[in-house]
Amino acid sequence: MQRSVGCQRWHDPRSPVSQMGRRFVNSANSNATGQPGGHAENGSLPGLVPERVVITTELDPFLPLRSLAAYAGLSVRTLRQYLELPPDQALPCYRVGGKILVRRSEFDAWVAQYQSRGRPELARALKELGLDKEGV
Repeated sequence: MQRSVGCQRWHDPRSPVSQMGRRFVNSANSNATGQPGGHAENGSLPGLVPERVVITTELDPFLPLRSLAAYAGLSVRTLRQYLELPPDQALPCYRVGGKILVRRSEFDAWVAQYQSRGRPELARALKELGLDKEGV
């Protein structure tokens, strides 16, 4: 939703543009960057669209438990149980002012220890019978 006043437009405060700060756009005498006049700071011409837009994100963010649960496909309750394991097995975390944060890369490294191939119970049975590859 945009409010119009003559040839001037203000973005609605609830729009995604408001997250970046309000930007005044004069549709009659501006370019895509909101700069008045014919040229932007980067030397582009009015009416031209940039070839690409680069959006930066944090590659290794700290995640609260709710976000980590969504990322991992686990419940918050299960994650809390992993936090309470003995120190050498527990999920590494940061406790900041009552909030629990987990760095995504540390979670990925921690969960990698639970990787398995095939059926673990079958491998265990074969090992007990001495039929595994190491015993042959």
